[in-house]
Amino acid sequence: MLHYQLMAGRAVALARPLPLPLIEARAHVFHDLACLDLNQTARRVLFGILTFVRVNAPTKEIFPRRDTLRAEALLHSDSTLYRGLALLEQKGYITRAQSRKIRDGRFYLSPIHLTVKALVMLGLGDVIHSAPSTKVGDGHKEKELTKKSQSIQKTTGSPDSVKSNEIDRETRLPIELVPLLAQGVKRSAVCWLMAKAKAAGVRLGHVLQVVSGNIAALRGREVVGYLSSMLRKNVDFAWVAGQAREANAAARTNKVAQEKLATLDARYDGYSVWAEDGSLLGVFEAASSPCQLALIRSPNGSAPVNLRFARAWVDGKVRLAPSRHAPGGEGAGESDEW
Repeated sequence: MLHYQLMAGRAVALARPLPLPLIEARAHVFHDLACLDLNQTARRVLFGILTFVRVNAPTKEIFPRRDTLRAEALLHSDSTLYRGLALLEQKGYITRAQSRKIRDGRFYLSPIHLTVKALVMLGLGDVIHSAPSTKVGDGHKEKELTKKSQSIQKTTGSPDSVKSNEIDRETRLPIELVPLLAQGVKRSAVCWLMAKAKAAGVRLGHVLQVVSGNIAALRGREVVGYLSSMLRKNVDFAWVAGQAREANAAARTNKVAQEKLATLDARYDGYSVWAEDGSLLGVFEAASSPCQLALIRSPNGSAPVNLRFARAWVDGKVRLAPSRHAPGGEGAGESDEW
């Protein structure tokens, strides 16, 4: 669904549904105590940029069209947009990189990246789970950060770390490399590729994870030749494979949460919603029609029961309990507490 229209040669922004974290982040842009080093023009541009950010990958590059970004930023000229982008880059909220066309050398792409500073200032810091490690090389983490609590992504994630250490008894090869044999690659060729990968400072299993889709139709020497050529490239295969695993884990997590979200219906109407620390968040109010969302009502306002809430429920970060039998004692959630 398009969320803008071209009218008289200009893009016009329309209302669009956004995830709750992005709605809150866009509100932070104009908060009196946030982004104090930005003027109103830069704030508007940042407001527009957040329209295109992916919640699951907030630092991933985005490629908004100039006219649609200008429309989402509520600006009327390209020069004003460029001034806002320049100030955002100068103050460390975004980074930009431009690519040229091979034919005439003109710039045709200008991907935008949100920085860690922007994520923190806009309240999106929890989306990346933890601050970057000081052990960073070329923008990639050299050591995986550990989390204090286990999330559903760990329980549904890929067992890659286990497979990399397991050896197939019959072939005496790492289990993650055994599929190469089914593609007509000889065991001796697999061992040769492993040695070549070790000399290049990478793991053949990571390379295979990254290019598995590209070599699916290849056989024998074609597979060996392709993998050998990839090993000569200056690519951080471990990082790329890790990003792919995280994306797959996030997709599986969202699927589980989506299934759980479908069960949050009128059966829970009037239930109390509790945080994992025992604090009362509000009362579940079922949707009045199929086209509406359920809500968590509280004295401070309401919040939608969306995919983000379902993920928190699956991870055990929130609990639903009948108001008269809430955790923390009998009658803890009775209406007189309100």
